[in-house]
Order: sequence, then C-alpha cells, then structure tokens
Amino acid sequence: MPNINCVRRAALLLSLLLLCTCGPAPLIGQETQDEFVLDADKDGVQVFVRQETNGEMSVRVMTRARTQVQTVRAILDDAAGYPNWVHRCDRAYIVDGGRADDYIFVSGIDMPFPFGDKEVVARVTQQVDDRGVYTRTIAGSPEAIPPTDGRDRPTVYDGEWVVSPQPDGTVLLQVTVRTDAGSGLPNWLRREIMTGGPVKTVTNLRRILEAAG
Repeated sequence: MPNINCVRRAALLLSLLLLCTCGPAPLIGQETQDEFVLDADKDGVQVFVRQETNGEMSVRVMTRARTQVQTVRAILDDAAGYPNWVHRCDRAYIVDGGRADDYIFVSGIDMPFPFGDKEVVARVTQQVDDRGVYTRTIAGSPEAIPPTDGRDRPTVYDGEWVVSPQPDGTVLLQVTVRTDAGSGLPNWLRREIMTGGPVKTVTNLRRILEAAG
C-alpha cells in the first residue's frame, strides 16, 4: 500500500500545478510576441511595439469588437470615411483603376505646426479564407502616383490586418504596421503618432463597428 504522506504530497503538488496553469487567460496576446513588447493596454486595446533598423518601428494593435467580418471590410474599403476614425487623417481616397481586392489608396496625415503634413500611398490586397478570416495586406507604394505638393510620403509603410471571427460572436482584430513615418520627429510627437495614434484609431473603429451592428 502506498505511503499516505506520499499520496498527500503528490495531491498537493498536482493542485499547485493546476493553479499555476489553469488561471484566467489574458484577454488578447501575451506581454511579448514575435519580439513585440507590450507598450499600452487600455480599454480593451493592446499595443505592441518593436524597434526596427533605420529609424523604423513596427506597431501591432489588437482588440475585440462585437461585429461581423464583412462589416470590418466594408469600413476599411470606405477610404473617404477614414477622417471619421483614423487618427490625424485629414483625407483619403482610392485611386481609380484598381479592383475590389487589389487597389491603391491614399491617406493624408495632418501634422501639428511647424511639421509638414504627410501622405501614405499604398497598395491593398485582400482576401477571406475558407475559415472566414479576412486578411488585408498593405504595401507602401510612394511612387504609384505623382507627388502631392506640400506632402512628404513615408518610404516605408507596410502592414497587415487580420480579422478573425470568434465563437462568441465577436471578431478579433489585429493590425500590424511597419513604417518610418516617425523618423526625424521629436520623441513626444513620434510616440503620439506611432503608439498613441493606433490606440485612438482602433478604439474609434471599434466604436463605429459596434454601432453599425
């Protein structure tokens, strides 16, 4: 017959292991993922950052919204509506000649005085897979259209949206962008654009999505 003390110690050890491994999971993600480090976690929106070379930075924003994947896609394709929710966007449009799943878009960035305004020009390709996951890939294309007077264009602006339906009726939104848009700016403005801006943008988007139903 096994020693009763050994059995008790084994039971206690098992209980401790269960407490350590079966606690509540984080809402989204971990403190680090793919070398991204958690920078902000506010009102259900998480922002991860990763410093890159040549003054570039990668930013990943994650949240959940009670909406449908097709609603997210419709709002992302409505470039003219970007100033309603994208932080510091003062205008946006889709360049004629593209297709629904492959087009060039332009988005203006209103900068505070005395800094010059910026403009993102990028190619969007998108698809929905057989699981219902929507992926939107953004590739910076600053030479795709002629320059705009008074607007500097980031030479690096690449990103990806992944919108995944969840069993509870919500969607998980994850957007990752790598850009040099903050290069050469003072630290306070660089941070406001690169990390503060994404929080405001995704929070605004979630509000619009959930209002749309």
